[in-house]
Amino acid sequence: MLLPPGSRRSWTAADCLPTDMETSGYSARQRRGINQGWTACGDYKFEPQFLAMQSDGLPDLYMNCVIGLVHKWFGDELPKQLFAAWAGDARQAVYDDLAWLALENVVYEKELPKRPALAALRQAHASAFFESEYQLSRQEWMEKNQLVYAIQSARWKTVLGQRLPVLTPWEKGLSEALACPGTMSGDEVAAAIRAAFQKYLRFDGTAHAKTPLTLHFGERWAPLLTKLFSTEMVRTDDLAIGRSAAVGENGMVRASNALRSHLRSNERETEDRDYVERCFGRSLYAPKELALMEQRDCTGNHLGCHLWFTRGEPSPDKPVSADAQRLFQQAEEQVKRNRAAYVKNSDLYQSALLRLTEQIRNCMLIHQQPDAVSARQGHLDSRRVWRLPVLGDDKVFLRSDEESTPGFTVDLLLDGSASRLHCQETIAAQGYILAKSLADCGIPVRVSSFCSLRGYTVLRVLKDFGEKNGERKIFDYFAAGWNRDGLALRMAAELLNTAPADKHLLILLTDASPDDSHKILPTGKVPLSRDYDGQVGVEDTADEVRALRRKGIRVAAVFMGENANVPNARAIYGQDLAPIRRMDQLSAAAGRLRRSSSLPAWTLTRKFTPEFMPSKMRFVSERLPISSQMII
Repeated sequence: MLLPPGSRRSWTAADCLPTDMETSGYSARQRRGINQGWTACGDYKFEPQFLAMQSDGLPDLYMNCVIGLVHKWFGDELPKQLFAAWAGDARQAVYDDLAWLALENVVYEKELPKRPALAALRQAHASAFFESEYQLSRQEWMEKNQLVYAIQSARWKTVLGQRLPVLTPWEKGLSEALACPGTMSGDEVAAAIRAAFQKYLRFDGTAHAKTPLTLHFGERWAPLLTKLFSTEMVRTDDLAIGRSAAVGENGMVRASNALRSHLRSNERETEDRDYVERCFGRSLYAPKELALMEQRDCTGNHLGCHLWFTRGEPSPDKPVSADAQRLFQQAEEQVKRNRAAYVKNSDLYQSALLRLTEQIRNCMLIHQQPDAVSARQGHLDSRRVWRLPVLGDDKVFLRSDEESTPGFTVDLLLDGSASRLHCQETIAAQGYILAKSLADCGIPVRVSSFCSLRGYTVLRVLKDFGEKNGERKIFDYFAAGWNRDGLALRMAAELLNTAPADKHLLILLTDASPDDSHKILPTGKVPLSRDYDGQVGVEDTADEVRALRRKGIRVAAVFMGENANVPNARAIYGQDLAPIRRMDQLSAAAGRLRRSSSLPAWTLTRKFTPEFMPSKMRFVSERLPISSQMII
């Protein structure tokens, strides 16, 4: 193995997505490994085929530098062809590890004269290899490939200047064959590796896959087995919908599409746009109009990104490909699961719906208390009687004036990224209950979901204003891809321009974990590109929330996620946040938002000064705004 013996191997599946919150944080570490390779080769368009990860999940600095140096000296085609020769073979892991030993020695000797610091990095890596021996359990020792370990031990003891381990003549011959000198060219290295494998491992150049034992488990057993056995899901920029899992471990991993999505060139933009359109449906806006929106919104941290607004309707002029058809079927299956889950828990959900509707109506009653206005008839207002003889104003009575409409709209924005795969049915139910409660109270509501894919942030309108009984379309929700929360908020602001009222509430159902594969491009102040995740993503999203609030848009969030993300949610949404763990907490959460938040004073303050007033006296009548305690 290339890594310390405590490491385990993981081959990430390029067509899988994460299903639980515990695996959603892996990507930042892997991307740091990408940056290490970039630093070594100096090519920020490099798409690595491998990444080196330690047993604790941290990137291996030295081996990721080696990966970058292989690209620098030999390009992409040679290693791709080399590793492809045994791809799928039963001993693929063994061949990979041994091949990297040969490549490591070559690029080390080539690069050392230019980078003397490599010697210290190499020695540190060798020391870590042996230090980790004491951390291995008996089971982990049994799982190790003894041949690979023996060859690696010989290499790293040589680096440290220590006495070599006891090797058989056969193992010694293989070790010497893989100690390729730095004078070799790329073709010579590849030929030497193949020759060594043929001589010592009897590899004939053809991959021989071991016939796997395949077992199929139905829906009843799948949830139990995923709890009993370790699973690892990987988000990619190839859309997939579902709950499938791939067993994996830490170690030397093949880089998935998710880790190199931000490296796509302009030549791929048309292909990516067509892919997004096939997966999510045609755009709501014409190309020119969409381009203008991108000019306004895809700036700052979102420079180089793209927007896509859709209702999920297929494009009539786009042929339906086989992969798109498969995705549509997966989406339909998820819709069925969403509806079935709601029916199964109908008692719980109906109770939450009734309680929330009652709370909203009570808030509206408070908000829409009859407002006393001056009139020519009604109840006599003793404070205004003087106006009749002095000013000739006969409006000295008071009458009730009730507003018939709430005067504002609500937008529900559902996080549709792959980090929500494990709770799609719950989120669909939450969105339905919130939207149905608001609609039953006469409040215009729109529901959308958002995710990011191949540099595109997609906002999909599930239910629009004015759609009667359109709440059932919310069950069409599914999760996939990444989430660029800050850009999604900018897109939501664009949609608010089409709302039927001037005042708006924006409510997000989120886990407060922004994470996108498209990097933040370098600027004059920050010369290096950055990942859009972690603290950077949180700060960007918080900035966008503050920008919306400065425009008079009320922004709040219902949080359902890991406890570790609660500080992030607080940093983004402040007091306008309601954390929940279960569906029966939804109405109570809305109540907490109602008590802790208040809408802007949307009732305009009106002042007037009489044209004539007695000297030394100034009468000012003022209609004070009525503060609303309703956020939902």
